[in-house]
Amino acid sequence: MYELKALYYRIKDLKIAEKLSNSIGEKVTIIPSDIKCLKSTKRSSIYKLILQRKNGYYPIIFKVYNSTAYKNEVEINIYKKAYPILKEFLPRIYLIETVKNETWVFMEFVNQIRGQLTFSPSHFQYIIPSIAKLHGQTFESRFKEDKNIWKDWLPVYTSMQKTRVKYMNQTIDLIHAAMKDNRISHVIKPYYPSLIKLYNKGPDFFPELIKNGSSITHGDLHMQNICSKNITQSTPWHIQLIDWESAKYSPVWFDLVVLVELLLGFRKDWQPNAEKIRTQCVHLYVDEMKKYGINFKTNPMTLYKMAYLQRTFERGLHTQLRRISDNREGELLSYHLEKISTWGKELGIYQ
Repeated sequence: MYELKALYYRIKDLKIAEKLSNSIGEKVTIIPSDIKCLKSTKRSSIYKLILQRKNGYYPIIFKVYNSTAYKNEVEINIYKKAYPILKEFLPRIYLIETVKNETWVFMEFVNQIRGQLTFSPSHFQYIIPSIAKLHGQTFESRFKEDKNIWKDWLPVYTSMQKTRVKYMNQTIDLIHAAMKDNRISHVIKPYYPSLIKLYNKGPDFFPELIKNGSSITHGDLHMQNICSKNITQSTPWHIQLIDWESAKYSPVWFDLVVLVELLLGFRKDWQPNAEKIRTQCVHLYVDEMKKYGINFKTNPMTLYKMAYLQRTFERGLHTQLRRISDNREGELLSYHLEKISTWGKELGIYQ
């Protein structure tokens, strides 16, 4: 992370205000006293800048990618190479600069849905149409029409078997360690034998997910990454997505279970109506995908449950157990274990 005064002088030396003026189409200046760091990690830092324009002030986001790490490369290329295809789902990109071993991206400031309203299950109907549109417009043959854009940098789920096996093996180690951890051994113990057997069957439990089609998926559709300017009750919102580091070409149902099922897991007040909520969301998604000529061969609710289990085996349990071992919250551990048991038996993976 830069010291803010030094950062301003670097911005000034690189004539960023002039370049932004050319991109935006009118003269702007950057207010040095209003540069704020919103977030900083080893891989990237996010700043909020205030531009002065003829008709007032205008916030933008300035993101510094600290290295050429693999996940950084994916998000940078979403903005740099895939912008013409995905711009409907992205903040407006004003400027991308390479500064030594860093990439600087200046983009539109967009409001996260989180914090704008108290989110309820009825609000899914304003988000899911945009997710279906992202999937529909990049589904299978449509993705392949633009293969030169995605070539060499976008992860492809079916080519990630080594990575997925690595995570599963790490999860097995975490499960063994959890059995020795007095904080959670009693939670893991009833599921322990079946979990080990299931993980040894991996990594692919449901070939139907691949057969029913893939597209560009965001990969991390929680409320902090979903933004909109027009939060209303009367129309689908204009959705813009941020933090694309987990983007890949993968089965479409993974995005839906991250969006819906993880919220169901966290929101205990929703759980008495969970079946109704997920059923309505699945039906809406299927109806929206039909608008793009996409019909699923396998029962959609079955695909939803398959996607949830596959993702939980690959990442969900790993994340929860790792968080607990790091002395952080693992709120979804019991939820994941219960769903593996009930939906796993329903879908026959224990046989």
